[in-house]
Amino acid sequence: MNQRNSFERNDLASSSKYQSLDSNSPQKVTALLKALDEILGDDGKDDLMKHLGKDAFNKCSDLQSSIRRGSSQPPITSPLSQRPDKLNIPKSLPATSITPWTSSSIPKSMPPLPPILDKTLEEATFRHVNTGTGHFTDLTYERLEWVGDAYIELTATLLISQTFPILSPGKSSQMRERLVKNQNLARYSKHYGFDLRAQLGTHPEVRDPDKMVKVHGDIFEAYVAAIILSDPQNGVARATAWLKDLFGMVLREDIAAEERKEEEYQNPMWNLGIAVPDTSKEDKLNMKDRLQKALGAKGIKITYQDEGEPTKDRNSKLPLYTVGIYLTGWGENNKQLGFGSALGKKEAGMKAAGMALGNKRLMAPLLEKKRMHDEQLALERKALEKAGVVDEKIDTTK
Repeated sequence: MNQRNSFERNDLASSSKYQSLDSNSPQKVTALLKALDEILGDDGKDDLMKHLGKDAFNKCSDLQSSIRRGSSQPPITSPLSQRPDKLNIPKSLPATSITPWTSSSIPKSMPPLPPILDKTLEEATFRHVNTGTGHFTDLTYERLEWVGDAYIELTATLLISQTFPILSPGKSSQMRERLVKNQNLARYSKHYGFDLRAQLGTHPEVRDPDKMVKVHGDIFEAYVAAIILSDPQNGVARATAWLKDLFGMVLREDIAAEERKEEEYQNPMWNLGIAVPDTSKEDKLNMKDRLQKALGAKGIKITYQDEGEPTKDRNSKLPLYTVGIYLTGWGENNKQLGFGSALGKKEAGMKAAGMALGNKRLMAPLLEKKRMHDEQLALERKALEKAGVVDEKIDTTK
Protein backbone atom coordinates (compact mmCIF):
# COMPACT_ATOMS: atom_id res chain seq x y z
CA MET A 1 0.00 0.00 0.00
CA ASN A 2 2.84 2.37 0.91
CA GLN A 3 4.59 1.49 -2.32
CA ARG A 4 1.41 2.32 -4.29
CA ASN A 5 1.06 5.71 -2.54
CA SER A 6 4.70 6.40 -3.35
CA PHE A 7 4.03 5.74 -7.02
CA GLU A 8 1.00 8.06 -6.94
CA ARG A 9 3.03 10.87 -5.34
CA ASN A 10 5.76 10.40 -7.92
CA ASP A 11 3.11 10.31 -10.58
CA LEU A 12 1.68 13.68 -9.56
CA ALA A 13 5.15 15.16 -9.41
CA SER A 14 6.01 13.89 -12.85
CA SER A 15 2.77 15.21 -14.36
CA SER A 16 3.44 18.66 -12.94
CA LYS A 17 6.75 18.72 -14.79
CA TYR A 18 5.11 18.38 -18.20
CA GLN A 19 5.05 22.12 -18.63
CA SER A 20 8.84 22.33 -18.37
CA LEU A 21 9.57 19.48 -20.79
CA ASP A 22 10.84 20.27 -24.25
CA SER A 23 8.45 19.96 -27.19
CA ASN A 24 9.57 16.37 -27.97
CA SER A 25 9.16 14.97 -24.45
CA PRO A 26 5.39 14.30 -24.63
CA GLN A 27 5.96 12.24 -27.78
CA LYS A 28 8.63 10.22 -25.97
CA VAL A 29 6.30 9.59 -23.02
CA THR A 30 3.54 8.50 -25.40
CA ALA A 31 5.94 6.17 -27.23
CA LEU A 32 7.07 4.63 -23.91
CA LEU A 33 3.47 4.03 -22.84
CA LYS A 34 2.70 2.46 -26.21
CA ALA A 35 5.70 0.10 -25.83
CA LEU A 36 4.65 -0.91 -22.32
CA ASP A 37 1.10 -1.59 -23.51
CA GLU A 38 2.43 -3.93 -26.19
CA ILE A 39 4.91 -5.73 -23.88
CA LEU A 40 2.53 -6.15 -20.94
CA GLY A 41 -0.44 -7.25 -23.04
CA ASP A 42 -2.33 -10.43 -22.20
CA ASP A 43 -0.59 -12.42 -24.94
CA GLY A 44 2.64 -13.88 -23.56
CA LYS A 45 2.12 -12.31 -20.15
CA ASP A 46 3.13 -15.47 -18.26
CA ASP A 47 6.28 -16.01 -20.30
CA LEU A 48 7.33 -12.41 -19.74
CA MET A 49 6.85 -12.77 -15.99
CA LYS A 50 9.11 -15.86 -16.02
CA HIS A 51 11.87 -14.00 -17.87
CA LEU A 52 11.70 -10.76 -15.85
CA GLY A 53 10.72 -12.16 -12.50
CA LYS A 54 7.58 -11.25 -10.61
CA ASP A 55 9.09 -8.21 -8.86
CA ALA A 56 10.38 -6.60 -12.11
CA PHE A 57 7.16 -7.43 -13.93
CA ASN A 58 5.07 -5.74 -11.23
CA LYS A 59 7.28 -2.62 -11.35
CA CYS A 60 6.80 -2.41 -15.12
CA SER A 61 3.06 -2.76 -14.62
CA ASP A 62 3.08 -0.04 -11.97
CA LEU A 63 5.09 2.22 -14.30
CA GLN A 64 2.52 1.65 -17.02
CA SER A 65 -0.33 2.61 -14.69
CA SER A 66 1.61 5.61 -13.37
CA ILE A 67 2.31 6.99 -16.84
CA ARG A 68 -1.28 6.44 -17.94
CA ARG A 69 -2.62 8.40 -14.96
CA GLY A 70 -0.02 11.11 -15.35
CA SER A 71 -0.68 11.54 -19.06
CA SER A 72 -4.41 12.10 -18.61
CA GLN A 73 -3.53 15.73 -19.30
CA PRO A 74 -3.19 16.03 -23.12
CA PRO A 75 0.47 16.13 -24.19
CA ILE A 76 1.79 19.54 -25.18
CA THR A 77 2.77 19.50 -28.85
CA SER A 78 3.46 23.18 -29.40
CA PRO A 79 5.00 25.94 -27.32
CA LEU A 80 2.00 28.08 -28.26
CA SER A 81 -0.27 25.82 -26.21
CA GLN A 82 1.68 26.75 -23.11
CA ARG A 83 0.32 30.29 -23.39
CA PRO A 84 -3.47 30.01 -23.12
CA ASP A 85 -3.69 33.76 -22.62
CA LYS A 86 -1.94 34.31 -25.96
CA LEU A 87 -3.66 31.92 -28.33
CA ASN A 88 -2.44 32.24 -31.92
CA ILE A 89 -5.85 33.17 -33.36
CA PRO A 90 -5.04 34.98 -36.63
CA LYS A 91 -6.11 38.54 -37.10
CA SER A 92 -8.89 38.55 -39.68
CA LEU A 93 -8.43 40.23 -43.05
CA PRO A 94 -11.46 42.20 -44.28
CA ALA A 95 -12.56 41.12 -47.74
CA THR A 96 -12.41 44.70 -48.98
CA SER A 97 -8.70 44.91 -48.14
CA ILE A 98 -7.95 42.47 -50.98
CA THR A 99 -7.41 44.55 -54.09
CA PRO A 100 -7.88 43.34 -57.69
CA TRP A 101 -5.02 42.00 -59.77
CA THR A 102 -3.43 44.35 -62.29
CA SER A 103 -1.12 43.27 -65.09
CA SER A 104 1.57 45.69 -64.00
CA SER A 105 1.75 44.21 -60.48
CA ILE A 106 2.07 40.53 -61.47
CA PRO A 107 5.66 39.33 -60.93
CA LYS A 108 7.61 37.83 -63.82
CA SER A 109 9.31 35.27 -61.60
CA MET A 110 8.23 33.26 -58.58
CA PRO A 111 7.90 35.43 -55.44
CA PRO A 112 10.12 34.77 -52.40
CA LEU A 113 8.95 32.25 -49.83
CA PRO A 114 7.42 33.88 -46.71
CA PRO A 115 8.96 32.43 -43.51
CA ILE A 116 7.08 30.49 -40.83
CA LEU A 117 7.77 32.22 -37.50
CA ASP A 118 7.30 29.20 -35.23
CA LYS A 119 9.67 26.21 -35.32
CA THR A 120 7.06 23.69 -34.17
CA LEU A 121 4.63 24.71 -36.90
CA GLU A 122 7.40 24.73 -39.50
CA GLU A 123 8.44 21.17 -38.63
CA ALA A 124 4.83 19.98 -38.58
CA THR A 125 4.26 21.43 -42.06
CA PHE A 126 6.44 18.71 -43.57
CA ARG A 127 5.65 15.84 -41.20
CA HIS A 128 3.32 13.02 -42.25
CA VAL A 129 1.17 11.35 -39.60
CA ASN A 130 3.14 8.11 -40.14
CA THR A 131 6.22 9.70 -38.58
CA GLY A 132 4.46 10.67 -35.34
CA THR A 133 3.63 8.70 -32.22
CA GLY A 134 0.12 7.89 -33.32
CA HIS A 135 -1.41 10.10 -30.62
CA PHE A 136 -4.42 12.10 -31.75
CA THR A 137 -2.75 15.35 -30.68
CA ASP A 138 0.25 14.88 -33.00
CA LEU A 139 0.75 18.00 -35.11
CA THR A 140 1.28 17.07 -38.76
CA TYR A 141 0.71 18.63 -42.16
CA GLU A 142 -2.64 16.87 -42.40
CA ARG A 143 -4.02 19.01 -39.57
CA LEU A 144 -2.53 22.18 -41.00
CA GLU A 145 -3.60 21.64 -44.61
CA TRP A 146 -7.25 21.54 -43.53
CA VAL A 147 -6.86 25.13 -42.29
CA GLY A 148 -4.67 26.23 -45.19
CA ASP A 149 -7.15 24.89 -47.73
CA ALA A 150 -9.87 27.21 -46.38
CA TYR A 151 -7.63 30.30 -46.52
CA ILE A 152 -6.47 29.48 -50.06
CA GLU A 153 -10.02 29.00 -51.32
CA LEU A 154 -11.16 32.24 -49.68
CA THR A 155 -8.23 34.25 -51.04
CA ALA A 156 -8.75 32.95 -54.59
CA THR A 157 -12.49 33.63 -54.38
CA LEU A 158 -12.09 37.23 -53.23
CA LEU A 159 -9.36 38.03 -55.78
CA ILE A 160 -11.40 36.63 -58.68
CA SER A 161 -14.53 38.43 -57.52
CA GLN A 162 -12.67 41.74 -57.30
CA THR A 163 -10.83 41.42 -60.62
CA PHE A 164 -13.61 39.92 -62.75
CA PRO A 165 -16.72 41.73 -61.44
CA ILE A 166 -19.30 40.42 -63.93
CA LEU A 167 -17.97 36.89 -64.33
CA SER A 168 -20.71 34.36 -63.61
CA PRO A 169 -20.47 32.18 -60.48
CA GLY A 170 -19.97 29.10 -62.65
CA LYS A 171 -17.08 30.61 -64.59
CA SER A 172 -15.62 32.05 -61.39
CA SER A 173 -15.58 28.54 -59.90
CA GLN A 174 -13.84 27.17 -62.98
CA MET A 175 -11.21 29.91 -62.75
CA ARG A 176 -10.70 29.24 -59.05
CA GLU A 177 -10.22 25.54 -59.76
CA ARG A 178 -7.31 26.42 -62.04
CA LEU A 179 -5.65 28.07 -59.05
CA VAL A 180 -6.40 25.68 -56.19
CA LYS A 181 -6.23 22.28 -57.91
CA ASN A 182 -3.65 19.86 -56.52
CA GLN A 183 -1.56 19.89 -59.69
CA ASN A 184 -0.97 23.61 -59.37
CA LEU A 185 -0.29 23.58 -55.62
CA ALA A 186 2.06 20.59 -56.03
CA ARG A 187 3.98 22.57 -58.65
CA TYR A 188 4.50 25.35 -56.11
CA SER A 189 5.66 22.80 -53.53
CA LYS A 190 8.32 21.44 -55.87
CA HIS A 191 9.50 24.91 -56.85
CA TYR A 192 10.12 25.86 -53.23
CA GLY A 193 11.66 22.47 -52.40
CA PHE A 194 8.88 21.31 -50.09
CA ASP A 195 9.10 17.81 -51.58
CA LEU A 196 12.71 17.55 -50.40
CA ARG A 197 11.82 18.60 -46.86
CA ALA A 198 8.86 16.23 -46.51
CA GLN A 199 9.07 13.54 -43.82
CA LEU A 200 6.70 10.90 -45.12
CA GLY A 201 7.68 7.80 -43.16
CA THR A 202 7.59 4.29 -44.59
CA HIS A 203 3.88 3.78 -45.19
CA PRO A 204 3.46 2.47 -48.78
CA GLU A 205 0.59 4.86 -49.53
CA VAL A 206 2.78 7.95 -49.40
CA ARG A 207 5.17 6.40 -51.91
CA ASP A 208 2.49 5.89 -54.54
CA PRO A 209 3.45 8.20 -57.47
CA ASP A 210 -0.21 8.82 -58.31
CA LYS A 211 -0.88 10.06 -54.79
CA MET A 212 2.25 12.20 -54.40
CA VAL A 213 0.61 15.07 -56.30
CA LYS A 214 -2.02 15.34 -53.58
CA VAL A 215 0.60 14.94 -50.84
CA HIS A 216 2.65 17.83 -52.23
CA GLY A 217 -0.50 19.91 -52.69
CA ASP A 218 -1.47 19.24 -49.07
CA ILE A 219 1.99 20.29 -47.87
CA PHE A 220 1.63 23.60 -49.71
CA GLU A 221 -1.74 24.16 -48.02
CA ALA A 222 -0.13 23.30 -44.67
CA TYR A 223 2.61 25.86 -45.30
CA VAL A 224 0.01 28.58 -45.90
CA ALA A 225 -1.69 27.68 -42.61
CA ALA A 226 1.64 27.72 -40.76
CA ILE A 227 2.45 31.22 -42.07
CA ILE A 228 -0.86 32.46 -40.73
CA LEU A 229 -0.90 30.62 -37.39
CA SER A 230 2.71 31.48 -36.57
CA ASP A 231 2.08 35.20 -37.05
CA PRO A 232 -1.34 36.13 -35.62
CA GLN A 233 -0.88 39.84 -36.37
CA ASN A 234 0.40 39.83 -39.95
CA GLY A 235 0.25 36.21 -41.08
CA VAL A 236 -2.98 36.50 -43.05
CA ALA A 237 -1.74 39.59 -44.89
CA ARG A 238 1.64 37.98 -45.68
CA ALA A 239 0.09 34.74 -46.93
CA THR A 240 -2.51 36.61 -49.00
CA ALA A 241 0.11 38.80 -50.70
CA TRP A 242 2.16 35.71 -51.56
CA LEU A 243 -0.84 33.83 -52.96
CA LYS A 244 -1.91 36.88 -54.93
CA ASP A 245 1.44 36.93 -56.74
CA LEU A 246 1.45 33.17 -57.35
CA PHE A 247 -2.13 33.03 -58.61
CA GLY A 248 -1.73 36.20 -60.66
CA MET A 249 0.99 34.49 -62.70
CA VAL A 250 -1.46 31.70 -63.59
CA LEU A 251 -4.19 34.14 -64.68
CA ARG A 252 -1.91 36.66 -66.37
CA GLU A 253 -3.64 36.39 -69.77
CA ASP A 254 -7.14 36.49 -68.27
CA ILE A 255 -6.29 39.61 -66.26
CA ALA A 256 -4.85 41.35 -69.33
CA ALA A 257 -7.98 40.48 -71.34
CA GLU A 258 -10.18 41.91 -68.59
CA GLU A 259 -8.20 45.17 -68.65
CA ARG A 260 -8.64 45.45 -72.44
CA LYS A 261 -12.43 45.53 -72.16
CA GLU A 262 -13.89 48.84 -73.32
CA GLU A 263 -16.49 49.01 -70.56
CA GLU A 264 -15.49 48.87 -66.91
CA TYR A 265 -17.86 47.51 -64.30
CA GLN A 266 -17.70 47.31 -60.53
CA ASN A 267 -19.06 44.39 -58.58
CA PRO A 268 -21.99 45.75 -56.51
CA MET A 269 -21.17 43.14 -53.86
CA TRP A 270 -18.06 45.17 -52.94
CA ASN A 271 -19.50 48.59 -53.80
CA LEU A 272 -22.91 48.79 -52.21
CA GLY A 273 -25.08 51.57 -53.57
CA ILE A 274 -23.69 51.63 -57.12
CA ALA A 275 -25.98 50.95 -60.05
CA VAL A 276 -26.05 47.36 -61.26
CA PRO A 277 -25.18 47.16 -65.00
CA ASP A 278 -28.29 47.14 -67.18
CA THR A 279 -28.10 43.93 -69.19
CA SER A 280 -31.53 44.43 -70.76
CA LYS A 281 -30.21 46.68 -73.53
CA GLU A 282 -30.12 45.33 -77.09
CA ASP A 283 -26.31 45.07 -77.16
CA LYS A 284 -26.35 43.05 -73.94
CA LEU A 285 -29.14 40.65 -74.90
CA ASN A 286 -28.59 36.93 -74.66
CA MET A 287 -27.18 35.83 -78.04
CA LYS A 288 -29.62 32.94 -78.25
CA ASP A 289 -32.54 35.29 -77.64
CA ARG A 290 -31.28 37.71 -80.26
CA LEU A 291 -31.02 34.95 -82.86
CA GLN A 292 -34.46 33.64 -81.94
CA LYS A 293 -35.87 37.15 -82.29
CA ALA A 294 -34.14 37.59 -85.66
CA LEU A 295 -35.21 34.29 -87.28
CA GLY A 296 -37.93 32.82 -85.08
CA ALA A 297 -41.46 32.26 -86.39
CA LYS A 298 -44.14 29.61 -86.28
CA GLY A 299 -42.80 26.34 -87.73
CA ILE A 300 -39.17 27.50 -87.60
CA LYS A 301 -36.82 25.31 -85.56
CA ILE A 302 -33.49 26.50 -84.18
CA THR A 303 -31.67 23.68 -82.36
CA TYR A 304 -28.38 23.34 -80.52
CA GLN A 305 -26.43 20.08 -80.77
CA ASP A 306 -23.23 18.75 -79.23
CA GLU A 307 -20.42 18.43 -81.76
CA GLY A 308 -18.62 15.27 -80.69
CA GLU A 309 -17.09 14.42 -77.33
CA PRO A 310 -15.62 17.23 -75.21
CA THR A 311 -11.88 17.86 -75.45
CA LYS A 312 -9.60 19.46 -72.82
CA ASP A 313 -8.98 23.18 -72.49
CA ARG A 314 -5.31 24.04 -73.04
CA ASN A 315 -5.02 26.24 -69.95
CA SER A 316 -7.40 24.83 -67.35
CA LYS A 317 -7.35 21.17 -68.51
CA LEU A 318 -11.12 21.18 -67.88
CA PRO A 319 -13.61 19.69 -70.38
CA LEU A 320 -14.10 21.91 -73.44
CA TYR A 321 -17.50 21.57 -75.10
CA THR A 322 -18.36 22.39 -78.71
CA VAL A 323 -21.98 23.13 -79.66
CA GLY A 324 -23.38 23.66 -83.16
CA ILE A 325 -26.53 25.61 -84.04
CA TYR A 326 -28.90 24.35 -86.76
CA LEU A 327 -31.86 25.87 -88.61
CA THR A 328 -34.84 24.08 -90.12
CA GLY A 329 -37.07 26.53 -91.96
CA TRP A 330 -36.90 29.45 -94.39
CA GLY A 331 -36.11 26.90 -97.10
CA GLU A 332 -33.34 25.21 -95.11
CA ASN A 333 -33.27 21.73 -93.59
CA ASN A 334 -31.01 21.28 -90.55
CA LYS A 335 -28.55 23.86 -91.89
CA GLN A 336 -25.61 24.67 -89.59
CA LEU A 337 -25.48 28.38 -88.81
CA GLY A 338 -22.42 28.34 -86.55
CA PHE A 339 -20.62 26.65 -83.69
CA GLY A 340 -18.88 27.62 -80.47
CA SER A 341 -16.54 26.08 -77.89
CA ALA A 342 -16.42 26.83 -74.15
CA LEU A 343 -16.00 25.22 -70.72
CA GLY A 344 -19.79 24.96 -70.41
CA LYS A 345 -22.43 23.93 -72.93
CA LYS A 346 -24.53 27.03 -72.26
CA GLU A 347 -21.70 29.40 -73.12
CA ALA A 348 -20.72 27.27 -76.13
CA GLY A 349 -24.28 27.67 -77.40
CA MET A 350 -24.06 31.43 -76.86
CA LYS A 351 -20.87 31.57 -78.90
CA ALA A 352 -22.51 29.53 -81.67
CA ALA A 353 -25.42 31.98 -81.80
CA GLY A 354 -22.98 34.89 -81.82
CA MET A 355 -21.12 33.36 -84.76
CA ALA A 356 -24.37 33.01 -86.69
CA LEU A 357 -25.42 36.59 -86.01
CA GLY A 358 -22.00 37.83 -87.11
CA ASN A 359 -22.14 36.00 -90.44
CA LYS A 360 -23.85 38.65 -92.59
CA ARG A 361 -23.63 36.67 -95.81
CA LEU A 362 -25.40 33.73 -94.16
CA MET A 363 -27.99 35.80 -92.30
CA ALA A 364 -28.98 38.26 -95.07
CA PRO A 365 -31.21 35.92 -97.16
CA LEU A 366 -32.73 34.36 -94.03
CA LEU A 367 -33.57 37.75 -92.57
CA GLU A 368 -35.11 38.79 -95.88
CA LYS A 369 -37.39 35.73 -95.86
CA LYS A 370 -38.35 36.47 -92.27
CA ARG A 371 -39.13 40.10 -93.19
CA MET A 372 -41.37 39.06 -96.08
CA HIS A 373 -43.11 36.53 -93.83
CA ASP A 374 -43.78 39.15 -91.18
CA GLU A 375 -45.13 41.62 -93.74
CA GLN A 376 -47.51 38.99 -95.12
CA LEU A 377 -48.78 38.22 -91.61
CA ALA A 378 -49.28 41.91 -90.95
CA LEU A 379 -51.36 42.29 -94.13
CA GLU A 380 -53.48 39.28 -93.19
CA ARG A 381 -54.06 40.68 -89.70
CA LYS A 382 -55.18 44.04 -91.08
CA ALA A 383 -57.58 42.33 -93.47
CA LEU A 384 -59.08 40.31 -90.63
CA GLU A 385 -59.43 43.38 -88.45
CA LYS A 386 -61.29 45.20 -91.22
CA ALA A 387 -63.62 42.26 -91.48
CA GLY A 388 -64.20 42.42 -87.74
CA VAL A 389 -62.39 39.14 -87.07
CA VAL A 390 -59.44 38.78 -84.71
CA ASP A 391 -57.30 35.73 -85.42
CA GLU A 392 -55.55 34.95 -82.19
CA LYS A 393 -53.49 32.24 -83.90
CA ILE A 394 -51.41 34.73 -85.89
CA ASP A 395 -48.06 34.95 -84.14
CA THR A 396 -44.93 36.37 -85.77
CA THR A 397 -42.52 35.44 -83.03
CA LYS A 398 -43.01 31.69 -82.56
